[in-house]
Parts: sequence; C-alpha cells; structure tokens
Amino acid sequence: MIPVQAPGFARTRIGATTVTTLYDGALPIFSADMHDESPERITELLADGFLPPEGDLQTAVNTFLFQSAGRTVLVDAGAGTSLGPGTGHLLDNLRAAGVSPGEVDDVLITHLHPDHVFGLVTPEGTAAFPSATVHVSAPDVEYWLDDSVAANAEGVQAQIHSWAAGALAPYRADGRLSTFAFGEQPVRGVTAVDLHGHTPGHSGYLVGDEGEQLLFWGDTVHSHTVQLRAPHVTMDIDSDRPGARAARDHILDEIRTRGWAVGAAHLPFPGIGRIRFRADEAQWVPVPHRPL
Repeated sequence: MIPVQAPGFARTRIGATTVTTLYDGALPIFSADMHDESPERITELLADGFLPPEGDLQTAVNTFLFQSAGRTVLVDAGAGTSLGPGTGHLLDNLRAAGVSPGEVDDVLITHLHPDHVFGLVTPEGTAAFPSATVHVSAPDVEYWLDDSVAANAEGVQAQIHSWAAGALAPYRADGRLSTFAFGEQPVRGVTAVDLHGHTPGHSGYLVGDEGEQLLFWGDTVHSHTVQLRAPHVTMDIDSDRPGARAARDHILDEIRTRGWAVGAAHLPFPGIGRIRFRADEAQWVPVPHRPL
C-alpha cells in the first residue's frame, strides 16, 4: 500500500446542482478557543464525537465548485501558503477533479479570514485564478481593507488584515474584485445570505430552486460536535461573539423551517449534509457518497 490519501475531491448532487467539494487540507480547532460554555461540558461534547479534550486537530478546510447560469463558481479559496503545509492543497485537488484554475469564472468568498481567501494568490503573489472575478461582501472588504483599522490591529488580527489585502491585491489591480450587499445575487442564481458576526461581512450563499436548496454557510459552525448541540458556544476568532451566536441561531431556525441542505467549510469532508433537529438539539447528517 502507498501511504498517501486519495485526491481530495468528491461530487455530490443536491437537486439540480452538482457540487464538487475540493479539500484544501486540515487545521486544528482547539477547545481552548471555545467560549460561553464550561470546559467540562465542551470536553463532554467532544468526547461524544470521539474527539480528544484538546479539540479536533484535523478539522477540514472545504471549498466548493459548481455551475450557475453557465459560469464555473468556486466558494472560498482555501489557505494558500498562509497557514503552513497542512493546508493549501486546493489547486492540486482542483486539477485532480479535471478543472484548471483558468476555467473558474467566479470566486465567492464567505469572509476574509486566511483559510478562506489566501488561496486566491500563488506563492509569488499573483492571481491563482487568472480569469476569475472575486466577490466579497462590502462590509468585509470595508473592514479588513481599511488602513485605519489595520493600523490599530494587533497580533493575529493585524496578520488577518495583511493576508486579506495581499490575497485581493492582484484582483483589485485588474478590476476583478466585486462587492455586494446581502440579499443580492453576486452571480446569477446565487443569493448572498447575511451571516455577519463571525466577521462584519460573513456571507452564506444559497443555490438551487425552491424544491431543493443548498446553503454554503462558511464558518457558521467550526466544531459540529460542540456547536450544533450547544450553538451558544462562540469562538475566539469571532469578530463579534454575540453577533456570531445570533447568526447561527437564526440560520439554524431557517434550515429547520426550509429544509435547506448545507455545504460547510469546516465539517468533515466533503462537508455536504443536512441538519436533523431533535427537541432542542441539532445533529449533522452527512449526505452519503452516491452515483451522480
């Protein structure tokens, strides 16, 4: 046996939409970075998911590719070189899936944290997607690219500002950065959903028809073993913890009512599934691997 993993892509059909999940790699989500619940309860929830008290040290970083209105659309771009060798494998897996970076028409960014945006650029700082327009919500661009905010940021927050500016730089220079408001369609057939809180412009993307819809929800949930059963748990990286909690509560209510499927950046690869609601708790139910 060759001790390497299979290429990180998988295809799933939700209604009329075929989604190719592209695995960028894995990063740790630490229990120490979870807030608003006791460490004992967080440890208990992790143990129920067969995870150690430290958290999930191999949390997936998923990106998603699909067609809309004749355009090839990518949701998020992975970490590129920002977070070390555990991530940054999007382009290899995109090619393994039979798609070249030049074929991507649009990249929809859920928010400007590095594991979602720094894969937009090559190690040399050029555009990794030479033909694509990059779409980011106006509030996230205004916040993360604001020089005055960046000048007062410290530590990891200052680094996030730098990564965001670097990731978007070649697209801004070429006039291929586009902003939108919540509720608009940055790409025809794809509606931007307000999930702000994790970042000021954190966005979901809703695709499909009324009969079968799929929501790409970015970082609404980082640890499904903890935050679906205890959605009040917030993360250290949340820009606005009460806002992130409110967004999660609201979108879980929407999913309960509307029956949307979910494409999740940090749930186990391939990150496509549904939420089962029992009493006051939610549970992740992954869509099984099936013929298209």
